[in-house]
Amino acid sequence: MAERLVTVATFNQPTEAHILKGRLEAEGILCFLGDEQIIAAQPLYSLAVGGVKLQVTEGDVEEALELLSRIERGTSEYILDDNIELAPPTQVYRDTETCPICESKNVTERGFFGGVLGIALPFISKRFGCHDCSYTWKEN
Repeated sequence: MAERLVTVATFNQPTEAHILKGRLEAEGILCFLGDEQIIAAQPLYSLAVGGVKLQVTEGDVEEALELLSRIERGTSEYILDDNIELAPPTQVYRDTETCPICESKNVTERGFFGGVLGIALPFISKRFGCHDCSYTWKEN
């Protein structure tokens, strides 16, 4: 026979409920959100329907309530590993151009038709202009 669902917490906003649902699921507790879609579509109905309900199975009620109370007190032992290896960046941004005359970084790229048409034309060389000394040059 299937276990009944028991409401262990209610929330005014679905986002709050999703955060704690994810935390319970990370601990291996099966849980569901009740009335989430109604409140997401009509937030003012939250009070009328009793909020978003975080529900767990009857067998997990004690463990879920204990975890929720630890989170509320700020004593949850969920510690992240500091030895996380980050992936290399997927996009590398080049340094901003500097003016060859006054070495200012207050420069902008001046387009030919790109500014008028709103498109980038890759076959036209890029031109830059310095706002400090008014010098213009082409990209090397």
